[in-house]
Amino acid sequence: MKTSHRFLFLVLTVALQLPYAFAASSDVINDGALKAQFERNLSALYDTKKATPLRTLNEQLSRQKARAQMPKAPGIKLSPTKFYESCKPSVLMIGRLYKCGKCTKWHVNSASGFAITDTGIVATNHHVIANNEGATFGAMDYKGNTYLVSEVLAASKTDDVAILQLRDAKLTPLPLAAKAPVGTSVNVISHPDGRFFTMTKGDVSRYFVARTKTGKGAQRMAITADYAKGSSGAPVLDDTGAVVGMVSATNSIYYNQVKGHKENLQMVIKSCIPVDAIWKLLR
Repeated sequence: MKTSHRFLFLVLTVALQLPYAFAASSDVINDGALKAQFERNLSALYDTKKATPLRTLNEQLSRQKARAQMPKAPGIKLSPTKFYESCKPSVLMIGRLYKCGKCTKWHVNSASGFAITDTGIVATNHHVIANNEGATFGAMDYKGNTYLVSEVLAASKTDDVAILQLRDAKLTPLPLAAKAPVGTSVNVISHPDGRFFTMTKGDVSRYFVARTKTGKGAQRMAITADYAKGSSGAPVLDDTGAVVGMVSATNSIYYNQVKGHKENLQMVIKSCIPVDAIWKLLR
């Protein structure tokens, strides 16, 4: 009888602990907790007085070339079960620290980015950084390691790319690949509307010339992997985990327009930056 009670106690103990074990698993993400941690960590770093002001970072967007020792792409296809866990550590939350004017707390407006060297050099979109409203920028990985953006090393408004240096960061970089042919299978790991570290799959569907805000035509890569706001700056990866592009924008196609109101959404084009545009700033 004593043995039965002891066995029952062990079974109940394990059963009660199971939800917590699964909640603590690395593949279960608490979006609210991550966002709160990013805001808390970045505001604490800002209080150290080591942050580079937004105005300075925006002035540095005129830089056109950066030096970086890039990792070589291994060229080995990752298994579907290992792909996410292998690439996720290199994907970052890129955030602007600001105050809303309605309270005294610091907030973070989060986009995406990814490491390209182990010395803290990361890539994101130009339009992510081009904002003077707030205090500074920072980055955080999925483990909560948080870093200040110390400077913009190079950028291109036309190509919508910015290469950043993080202060005192040791990162796991993603290698840059060559241009991916149409039909190449791709994966995106990004943060659509605060759904952090979401992976989607698709293909490269075409390359095209887009008219940019600078008035110049720029090459873009369309993919079928899904993403949304908050995904800006995320890596587009081939099946080896190498970067073939970067998320930039979406373009919605509607069937008709009635009195200025668009109706019947038919398709959303996923417009990305080809990897050549990133290479161009690093050569």
